[in-house]
Amino acid sequence: MEIINILGIIVLLVGIVLIGVEFFMPGFGLPGISGIICVAAGIYLTGRNATERLTVGVIAIVVIAVLLVISIIVFKSKKVKSPIKLETDLPGKNLFIDESDMNYLVGKKGTALTDLRPSGKGEFEGVKLDVLSAGEFIEKDKKLIIIEIKNNKIFVRKGE
Repeated sequence: MEIINILGIIVLLVGIVLIGVEFFMPGFGLPGISGIICVAAGIYLTGRNATERLTVGVIAIVVIAVLLVISIIVFKSKKVKSPIKLETDLPGKNLFIDESDMNYLVGKKGTALTDLRPSGKGEFEGVKLDVLSAGEFIEKDKKLIIIEIKNNKIFVRKGE
């Protein structure tokens, strides 16, 4: 085996390893580009004619495909943490409350924490809520009564 063929095999293997590294890194960066260049150079240096280069190229593609399948299996097994996929649960993700679940608030009394022009904040039984006045200006620290829940918006009016 000639020295150029050995160098070609080494460059080809380095390219395949770099492409394998790219599978585990998010984005398309230096390892992927370098791997493609090394694989192409390795295929060219390894084969003496077009038929040999085509054969080496097909083998390289098969090896890269096997690496891709293995990396997908490894990441799906959950034993290895993926650098691409966020595994933690974000707080507040499932906090949407349906309008029908908020109807119990109608009639509750509270206090305006901010001026309502017409929107602002109110406190009802120790819970701070975003509220809308029913069209009137309500000053801070005034008493409020929840009169309606519509489109997940809480409408209030001045209370007694």
